[in-house]
Amino acid sequence: MTPVFCTTPFAPWASRSTRVHTAAKAFLKTAALTGALASAVMLGAHASSKTPTPTSARPLAESCASFVPHRLPVNAKFVKTELRPAQTVPETHYGSQEPIAMPRACIVRGTIVSSPGSTIHWAVELPEGEDWNGKVLTLGGGGFDGFIPTDDPWHVKYVLGKAALPFVRISSDSGHQTEDFAWGKDKTALKNHAYEANHLSLQVGTHIATQFYGKAPTRRYMVGHSNGGRSGLMAASRYPNDYDGVLAMSPAISQQAHQVNLGDFNRWIYGRNADGSKKVNLPEQANWISPGKSALYAAAEIKACDKLDGLEDGIIGNVEACNYVPTDLLCKDDVAGVKDDSCLTTGQVEAIRLNYANKTVPITLANGMTGYERYGRGGAATGDWQVYAFGFEYDGDFLRKGFSYIAPTAVIQTLTGSTEADSISHDPLTLAPKWQSLSRVMEPKPSLKAFGKRGKLLVWYGLADTCVSVYRTAAYLDQVRKDSGSAAFDGYARFVTSPGIGHDLTGPGAAHADLVTALVDWVEKGIAPNQLVATGTTAAGATFERPLCPYPGYPKYKGSGDPSQASSFSCAAP
Repeated sequence: MTPVFCTTPFAPWASRSTRVHTAAKAFLKTAALTGALASAVMLGAHASSKTPTPTSARPLAESCASFVPHRLPVNAKFVKTELRPAQTVPETHYGSQEPIAMPRACIVRGTIVSSPGSTIHWAVELPEGEDWNGKVLTLGGGGFDGFIPTDDPWHVKYVLGKAALPFVRISSDSGHQTEDFAWGKDKTALKNHAYEANHLSLQVGTHIATQFYGKAPTRRYMVGHSNGGRSGLMAASRYPNDYDGVLAMSPAISQQAHQVNLGDFNRWIYGRNADGSKKVNLPEQANWISPGKSALYAAAEIKACDKLDGLEDGIIGNVEACNYVPTDLLCKDDVAGVKDDSCLTTGQVEAIRLNYANKTVPITLANGMTGYERYGRGGAATGDWQVYAFGFEYDGDFLRKGFSYIAPTAVIQTLTGSTEADSISHDPLTLAPKWQSLSRVMEPKPSLKAFGKRGKLLVWYGLADTCVSVYRTAAYLDQVRKDSGSAAFDGYARFVTSPGIGHDLTGPGAAHADLVTALVDWVEKGIAPNQLVATGTTAAGATFERPLCPYPGYPKYKGSGDPSQASSFSCAAP
């Protein structure tokens, strides 16, 4: 499976630190992509009236070199083709995925100039003719985008895995070529990033696939994680005829609410007052959680809550029943305890509490939002605290490099036009109309009735995600359910979760499942994804299974049976 604000807020080919830093900038600001794709009517209108001789009938190297698409829709321009050789993508830090072999493919590249301030760079990846499954798949990006996801094999593997290889894969940089948020001043660039780039690229990709293979694709799918997951929800809400199926993983929705609320969190961590001035009698970053303190808390939280799911396995499965407050870890002296990794100061305990608390924002944003929900339990045992919540990957330089600071600050500086503005000193009420306008562009509408009449939606989330909130997505889907009606919603949507898994698919839980195939089987065979199973790997290298339970259920151990088998668990209500 795969990364909101965060994770896949970054460009996957960069170093981990670079990706996360970029992700942070890109994600919280405007973060969250919004993908939408082409309608069948538009695709048909632009297609050639003559059925071309399939280029793919020749050897791939020859057909790729000679292929020149014609009559491209949406004013798209062809740039070049290139043959990507076969390659093996090794294991990455994204969980314990096995290496996968990616066969060679023909990549067609081009542009769509939608305004002087926004040029969409797109890529269409064409597999060997005998390998193509007759379908196209749009791959969403992450963070603020600015890169082409299919160009990075780790991103493809992270989000899609082996199941994506037979598809024609379509992706774009969403209309800008930098991973910051400076382009957000341009209204067309913002719209492209939010939803339009995927919609236009889908039309181009479908047109190219038809010409290359001599037949039109039979199905269209969208898959994305983090901001790419948000893009999938945007596509379903804005362009309900674009996709037959959407897989939205850890969708980073409601990013403006998140960005606004992170100001309070950052001020607390850095010991600042509401106006940004320094609090007295507190050292810089007095409430920051160091790597040692994070490990201390993670062990204590697991000890307190692990058994609540019926099995002590290092995974907090019943997150709703976990109400642990680390008062037993309090330092005897708050001043001396700031840098003592054997205890937590009162300020540090409050920082952790803020992670697990629902937040209010002083502005009413899209869809009536006035707050941002809490994070799920278990994030300290994943890589999320390291990268997102407390940024201690950056040697304690939380203010300048931590994701929770960088991401909202990038957006704030674009909205204010000042490089001096930041998340700590910003008062969102001074820019309320701009925050509201940005939210309206970026947020998926809580009505998917039109999509539900013909498509299927599968949403996955790691319950320990501390980059974006699983409960925010749950609240959004609850609105969608009310709009559609429960019976209709259950006919086209599923929302499943993995306890003990963070935003980057790290953590002690089970994260890896073939969700792409599950979605395809639901769309094409009518097999609803009601019994999904994910796998994980223990610290000792042993593989284990857990059922992916419909939210808000969790995997409860039955009390007997092999704990490494999913059949030994049932999905229980919290």
